[in-house]
Amino acid sequence: MHGRAASLLATGVVLGLVCGAAISLAAFYVARYGPSAGNWSFRGNGAIAVYAAFPAVMAGGWTAIALHARGHAWLVRGIGAGVVGLLIALLGAGVLPVLGVAADRLGSPIAFIALLAWMAASPIAALRLRGGTPTSAPLNVVAALLWFLATAAGLVGVAVVLPAGS
Repeated sequence: MHGRAASLLATGVVLGLVCGAAISLAAFYVARYGPSAGNWSFRGNGAIAVYAAFPAVMAGGWTAIALHARGHAWLVRGIGAGVVGLLIALLGAGVLPVLGVAADRLGSPIAFIALLAWMAASPIAALRLRGGTPTSAPLNVVAALLWFLATAAGLVGVAVVLPAGS
């Protein structure tokens, strides 16, 4: 395997495992110690809001892979796309404590739809960039699949050891 290809795949697997594990670890801590007030709480089942980070992480990884496919600088820009996704997820989670239950009924679904749209739009936009030296399409498809599998494995692996709400 070519050195650049191995680097992409290894980086994707390692970062995917770390990101997935971080999501589950955050859910565990939010379920136990998360904020609550009045008639809302992120503790217990409320910690499910943390899992909105998964589509954000997918957006970042897939955008990085799409940028790699087009021959562009991929790691920092991919992280940037993930950060944008995390900001959308945080916005959605923040509607309830900041604006209340009534606003949450509308705001959270809108934020989640925006997050899912970002998960698709960000890598698609990256694929449309011109310039650079494109890389092997099969390699990038494998990298995208490995990114998903590694992130899911990190998430599930930690969730088995430290289930949220336990």
